[in-house]
Amino acid sequence: MRKIDCHTHIINENVRNAYFSRADNIALVMQFPDSILSNPDTVRTVQSDPRLFLCACVDLSKRVPAQLRNIEAHLDDWKVVGLKIYTSYQKAKATDRRLRQVYEFARKHSLTVVFHTGLCSLVLPSDQDLEGSSARYIARVAQAYPDVNFVAAHMDDPHREVCCRLCAQHPNLFTDFSGLFEEGYEDDWNVLLAQYGGAIRAAGCQGQILYGTDFCPPIGLTDIERFDDFAVEIFTPEELEGFYYKNALRAFPGLAAFGIV
Repeated sequence: MRKIDCHTHIINENVRNAYFSRADNIALVMQFPDSILSNPDTVRTVQSDPRLFLCACVDLSKRVPAQLRNIEAHLDDWKVVGLKIYTSYQKAKATDRRLRQVYEFARKHSLTVVFHTGLCSLVLPSDQDLEGSSARYIARVAQAYPDVNFVAAHMDDPHREVCCRLCAQHPNLFTDFSGLFEEGYEDDWNVLLAQYGGAIRAAGCQGQILYGTDFCPPIGLTDIERFDDFAVEIFTPEELEGFYYKNALRAFPGLAAFGIV
């Protein structure tokens, strides 16, 4: 089955080799702001492999316009299909006025805006602004910008039910459960199935759930195979094709410009 891993941190050659030794997916790479994790090789790593595409970060601790100008100059050679904003880690809400320029930029270039939502990594520095990252704010901008796609990554953990209901109400809002099996943050398998699978099925938002692993061994994110085991217990065989591939094509229209259809 074809797969698009919509959330990885394949930030250097070693991580790339580790990932592709276990999977042959198309993968979207979330660039980190250096203030969260220094990752100077991320762009070069994306450029090194035809299966990799970039979600360029917008660092909220720096001036946004200059960052957008730099990204705009490299849309093609960096293979940019989205923008990543690290709410929770950095204080901001999706509804902040300064982010309107990001959404206009995304609309202009058919890019998808991905937000970190909810709980943060156990090992990365963070402002722990969980309220600011709420999917409720992302839903408001999804309503205001219906021709831009948004992703509330990590299902706004622990507010999974609310996040899934918002996705069901907004066709341009997607989510994932990437990073679910972080080292040191594991829960009982059946509890996780009830929490995540229950939220998805109750909301009926199966068509807006993206496959994502959050793969990045340097920060304790090493799972790939368990996501497959988890998915087959949530989705029907017909829904799995959407989860693994078709939902991603709708969520990230920028992939089409690079021949991913």
